[in-house]
Amino acid sequence: MKKTMLFILAALAFNLQAQRIQFDMGLGAALSLEDFKAGGISANVEPKLFINDNIAAGLRLEGNVLFGGSVSADGNDISVGLSSRAAQTLKGEYYVSDRRARPYVGFGLGRFTQANLGANSAGEATISASSSFGVAPEVGLALGSFRLSAIYNVVTGSNLVEINVGDFEEISRNYLILQMSWKLFKIGL
Repeated sequence: MKKTMLFILAALAFNLQAQRIQFDMGLGAALSLEDFKAGGISANVEPKLFINDNIAAGLRLEGNVLFGGSVSADGNDISVGLSSRAAQTLKGEYYVSDRRARPYVGFGLGRFTQANLGANSAGEATISASSSFGVAPEVGLALGSFRLSAIYNVVTGSNLVEINVGDFEEISRNYLILQMSWKLFKIGL
């Protein structure tokens, strides 16, 4: 029994030694690709634990601001929109190789909070807010301390608050993030 306990403790100690904690920070572009096009800036932080060299699990905290607009072909109808978003997700990553350039895939799920404002020259306007569940698949490439990635946030649900005057189209709930992130620090191997 004592030998079994010693073996389990030694295996746990070896496993904990192989793990590392990493804290990443990123900036990027947020883009809405639906009918009402919008673009803006995204910022995030990601604390994560590497279970082994190829698997990481952690959190992603993200904030975005998107601006959009359109002008009709004849120039008589102008629409503008603003959207602020925040996301708190649980995230997992799988690194495909152990080389210096490491492709990876990630997947997050959690809560997405959004607020949209929009108006047009016809006097139509909208205000909406939501807090919904969503998922965020990701593909990326880790290059030493830097990472390049694309994340598509798919947000489900409906608006908690919606005020419309007219039939105005707002910025989509789903959006793409193209980002560059860098490792702020790591603890462990």
